Amino acid sequence: MGEGTERTLDVRLRAAVESAPSGLLMLAPDGRIVLVNREVERLFGYSREELLGQPVEVLVPDRYRERHRQDRRAFFSDPRARAMGAGRELFGVRKDGSEVPVEIGLTPVVTDEGLFVISSIVDISARKAAEADRRQLEEQLRQVQKMEAVGRLAGGVAHDFNNVLATVLGFAELLRDAIRDPRLAADLEQIERAAQHGRELVDRILRFARRQDLEKRPLDLPGVIADTAGLLRRTLPASIEIRTALASAPSRVLGDAVSLQQALVNLATNAAHAMPLGGRLEITAETFYARDHFARMHPGLREGRYALVRVRDSGQGMDEETRARALEPFFTTKPPGEGSGLGLSIVHGIVQDHGGVLWIESEPAHGTTVSCLLPLPDDGLEAPEATERSETPRGRGERILFVDDEPALATLGRRRLEALGYRVEATGDPQEALAWLEARPAAFDLLITDYSMPGLNGLELAARARRQGTDLPILLLTGYTEAFSESSAERVVSRIARKPIAAIDLAIAVRELLDGASGPGRGEAADPRAPEP
Repeated sequence: MGEGTERTLDVRLRAAVESAPSGLLMLAPDGRIVLVNREVERLFGYSREELLGQPVEVLVPDRYRERHRQDRRAFFSDPRARAMGAGRELFGVRKDGSEVPVEIGLTPVVTDEGLFVISSIVDISARKAAEADRRQLEEQLRQVQKMEAVGRLAGGVAHDFNNVLATVLGFAELLRDAIRDPRLAADLEQIERAAQHGRELVDRILRFARRQDLEKRPLDLPGVIADTAGLLRRTLPASIEIRTALASAPSRVLGDAVSLQQALVNLATNAAHAMPLGGRLEITAETFYARDHFARMHPGLREGRYALVRVRDSGQGMDEETRARALEPFFTTKPPGEGSGLGLSIVHGIVQDHGGVLWIESEPAHGTTVSCLLPLPDDGLEAPEATERSETPRGRGERILFVDDEPALATLGRRRLEALGYRVEATGDPQEALAWLEARPAAFDLLITDYSMPGLNGLELAARARRQGTDLPILLLTGYTEAFSESSAERVVSRIARKPIAAIDLAIAVRELLDGASGPGRGEAADPRAPEP
């Protein structure tokens, strides 16, 4: 091979080294750098003049340098090619001191001058970032799946618990008229209050586990806050002092009471976690006028009057980075397994659903304040006043079929309705009820059925009854409305009522259905094509 050919090969080799997409270093046996390509300069921020002749450890973080020297000597004593990515996680250090994750491949090369090693270096920062994003998404998916499981569990618990509450409330109502001793009547009232509180607790569990449509109406804001503060005093550690300042609070706010209580509880729970040794929790409310320039800074907000609710704590506070991410779903500063990172994001969602905004003010060691703006009712819109119900509507001997697989509830339903003047057949078997309707289609004026029953649920019973030609009104009782679409249910039932249902509400619903106030029973043709749910 002639000198010109060798020179040409040398030029081509240098061009290939320079244009290689990965960084290339050549090392002498003593660890000195004897060749550097353009990608190494770009990756590490050094010029080749700065690197040539330097020990390769200049590109290795301080904490790994001694180990690297030992590994380098071992490799030169037993040189074997090592594939890219083999071995442990590696890092390089740039000229500015920043670290970069890398993969390194090693190839021993024997020349006339002796043994050298070519090191191929690839920056894997983008891959690491992508892997971190994928792990985060996987963790978020796991959290969502956990919440879905909690939702399913909560729905099942809600159904069973509502049956218990319905039994307690129903028989308490039956006893009320029979009790003449004022002391016993007072005791019975406490039982009813406790059962009603249990029903509200079920609503909170369901709203936490599954986002439900808000039932926004004018609310007594000071009352909602005071009730929540009372609940918090019973649940938070005694070392946390709870204060409220409501003198300047607007009397009414447009919102959903259960959701607002959940938001306040979530904020208070977060505050308590920031005060492990105790401290002060303050909930205040006042009227706030959002002027045009303020509204423009918060998309979705309009100029006008709002309720400003603040929850302050004297806890550890947050640094700027934590505060900026505090509203992100699944973001938490707690150790794994000790927090879902959903508390503040749920509050943020509730406030947004109300048409308001939320912001956070916090500094390390100076506590945290979360401020929420909630819309006030339009001028002149007042909360519906409680109307005195006239005499409980009674029956005129109409025939009712009552279906519930819980024997106590079937008995309760029959006794309630018979006391109102109806003739009642009660059964715990939906198949038996269907057979009665088929055998005696004109024997009943109204069907009342529970939703969740084994073998045949209430909607399936209603759909089959419709296909048999039954046009009587149907009242569906349920404590678990998340299990079906109400719009589809309305094609086969005349009305849906939440369990437990009070005696007066049952009496009104039955009378209205029998008088033709709702379809698709009497007064409206049922859809014979309605599919079985």
